[in-house]
Amino acid sequence: MSNSHILVVDDEPDIRNILQDILQDEGHTVAQAENADQARMQFSKHHPDLVLLDIWMPQEDGISVLKSWVESDVLGDTPVIMISGHGTVENAVEAVKLGAYDFLEKPLSTGKLMLCIERGLENASLREENKRLKSRLQYDSPMISNSDSTRELLRHIQLLGPTDSWVFITGESGTGKHLVARKIHENSPRAENEFVELNLASIPSESVSQQLFGSESDGKIVRGSFEQAWGGTLYINEVLGLNSDTQNKLLSALQERRFLRLGGTDSIELDVRVIVTTSGNPQEAVSEGTFNQDLYYRLNVIPIQVPSLRQRRKDLPELVDLFIEDIASRNQLAVPQIADDALKTLRNYDWPGNVRQLQNVIQRLIILNSGNTIENNDVADALGNDMKMKARAEKLPDYFEGDMREAKEQFEKAYLNHHLNLVDGNVSALAKKVGFERTHLYRKLKSLDITARDAKSN
Repeated sequence: MSNSHILVVDDEPDIRNILQDILQDEGHTVAQAENADQARMQFSKHHPDLVLLDIWMPQEDGISVLKSWVESDVLGDTPVIMISGHGTVENAVEAVKLGAYDFLEKPLSTGKLMLCIERGLENASLREENKRLKSRLQYDSPMISNSDSTRELLRHIQLLGPTDSWVFITGESGTGKHLVARKIHENSPRAENEFVELNLASIPSESVSQQLFGSESDGKIVRGSFEQAWGGTLYINEVLGLNSDTQNKLLSALQERRFLRLGGTDSIELDVRVIVTTSGNPQEAVSEGTFNQDLYYRLNVIPIQVPSLRQRRKDLPELVDLFIEDIASRNQLAVPQIADDALKTLRNYDWPGNVRQLQNVIQRLIILNSGNTIENNDVADALGNDMKMKARAEKLPDYFEGDMREAKEQFEKAYLNHHLNLVDGNVSALAKKVGFERTHLYRKLKSLDITARDAKSN
C-alpha cells in the first residue's frame, strides 16, 4: 500500500537512510528518529501509518518506547514492527505481548521487510474499516424527507458534505442534530476517517480542555479529541458549555491550525473538520458575553437550523414506521401494525422532546403492547406521563423554558422584588431578610435593574 507515512526509528544513520530510500521508492513518505525522545516527537507530529522500531538504542530501548505508547493509548491501529540485530525469542515474545505487529531480525531482507510492511498496513486498514462499519451500522438511520423543512435540510447536507467548511448546527433538544452531523461527515472527503464525538454535557467543565487537547505529564502522553479525529471530523455537542479559558484555547487552535497539549511544548498540526451543535441560542450567549464572539464567527462558517418535529409533521408517519420496525427488530419482537386513529393522535401531539421523545414513546408502545396492533388507547396511555408533565410545565413560570442562566436571573429578580415589597422598599431590612450583605445586595439590585423606589410606590 503506497502513500503511507512510515516512521523509522534506529540509532544507526546508515540503516535509517537505507530504509528511507527503499520505502520512498515504494511510494511511502518517511520520517526518521535516532532515539526514544525523537521517536515520540515524530510520532506525535506525523501520526504515522506504521512504525519500524529498533529495540537496541542508547539510553532507552525500543521496548520501553513501545510500552509507553501502549500505556498512553496513542497507537490506535498503527502497527509497530520491531527490528533488532541481537534479537532473542524473549524479545520477540515481549514485543508481541505489548502489541507489536511483528518482529524482524537484522540484517533485514528487503523482500521480507516489504511483505511485512504491506501486511501490517493492510491489517491496520481492515481494522479501521471494521470500526467505521460498526460505527455506521450503529448510527445508520435514513433521514425522512416528506416535509419542506427536512428537504431543505437535506439539500444543505448534500451541499455542505463535499466541502471542508466548519458547521454550526442549532436546534431544539432531540431534533437529531447528531444525525445531521454524521450525515455531513459521511458525505465528505473525510468520511473514511474518524468521527470523534465530544459531548460537553457529560464532561466536568474542568476536564474539557484535557479531553479536547490532550495532555503531557512525566513523559506520559494522553491524546485528546483533536488528535483522535486527525484527518476526520470532530463533533462538539452543546458547544455553548465551554468555559471562557477553553473557548480562548479553541479559538487559538482554529486560527493557527495548531495546538499544544496541556503541559506540552511541541505544537501539533490541526487537521480536522469541526462540527458544533447547541440547543441554546448562540447569538444571545455572544451578546451576554458568555460565548466568545470571535470563536462564534470562526465556527459559524456554515449555519444549519434543524427543524423541530412540530415543523415536520408530514415526516411523522414514516418516522413511526421506521422506529416500529427498528425497535421490534432489535428486541426480537413481532412488528405490530398501528391503527389510523392512533397514528393521528401521534401526529397531532406537540412533541416537546422532538424525535428522541417519539422514539422513546414508540419503544414503550412496542415493549408493553401484547397485541398485534397499536391502538389509540395504547398511545394515550404511553403519552399519559408525557401529557401530565406538559400540564405541570404549563403551570410553571415562563422562565422554566429558557436556559439555566436566564432562569436564575429571572428567579432572582422575582424573588427580590417580592421580598422588597414585603419590607416596603427598605434595602437594609431586605438584606437582613434574605441573608445578603448590604453592599453586595445593592450591586445585585442594580444588575437586575431593581429599585427600592419602585417597591415603595407599590
